[in-house]
Amino acid sequence: MLRGLTTFSQPRLLAPDGVRFATLKSLKTRLVSVKSIQKITKAMKMVAASKLRGAQTRMEASRPFVLSSPAALKDALDTTEITGERVFVLPISSDKGLCGGVNSSVVKQTKLLINKLSAEGSKAEIFIVGSKARDALTRECGSLLVGNADECYQKPFSWGQAAVIADEVLSHDFDKLNIIYNKFYSVVRFEVTPIAYGTPVMLAGNEKLAAEFEVDEDEDSEMMHDLYKFELASRLFNCVLENSTSENASRMTAMDNASNNAKDMISKLQVIYNRQRQAVITTELNEIISGAESL
Repeated sequence: MLRGLTTFSQPRLLAPDGVRFATLKSLKTRLVSVKSIQKITKAMKMVAASKLRGAQTRMEASRPFVLSSPAALKDALDTTEITGERVFVLPISSDKGLCGGVNSSVVKQTKLLINKLSAEGSKAEIFIVGSKARDALTRECGSLLVGNADECYQKPFSWGQAAVIADEVLSHDFDKLNIIYNKFYSVVRFEVTPIAYGTPVMLAGNEKLAAEFEVDEDEDSEMMHDLYKFELASRLFNCVLENSTSENASRMTAMDNASNNAKDMISKLQVIYNRQRQAVITTELNEIISGAESL
């Protein structure tokens, strides 16, 4: 019946994801939205770059605190042969997101360590620096969480804050301490790095260390406890600053990628918008011409 009938359908124009047969108004709204997002990501990139310079300067100034530790102290805290049942885990994350895989990498490494300790029959306790790791670990490891330190990055992190965290860590009993953080190498490279520490008991009675620091037998225990606390606070001070620098570098890279993606999306949407607008103009001209001919 309709064998001789030929139909011509209008070619379907491309439309943004989730939108079919987009109208000019929806395309224009989408363009304005993406341009606004691009402005935000560019501003966040500039802010992150500005913070990165300051964070990197403070981080580089903190490295002598840990690099200058005596070899005797490092040997005394060596945990190679320690197989304690009580392990204290201290992951360091940020308080804000939109910084790539900085926080997720720390959380992943922490979960792997907790699963390994659980398989070995060791008892683990977790103290978290930064709210992002806390939010991610509370669901699966909430029963192991003994404390957390939030809002450490609102002002430049100080050695005094690191000493307070060290005091909190030393208020718990453990046989081994594991610190997990992001070590900064360059703007485009940072790696999750675990550090293992022994306990203050390992320093007491160490003749080599006592001779180097000229410690009397009567003051040995208290002196070594203070030395361990200073070493731990110095290490935490550096680790938090390393993680903060990695966070800002990763956020700057992430916002740069987001700005480039927004630029590509704007170009594609602009082409679609122009084609749609041209199609509307052509249709209106055809209607005007057809109406004039009919008169």
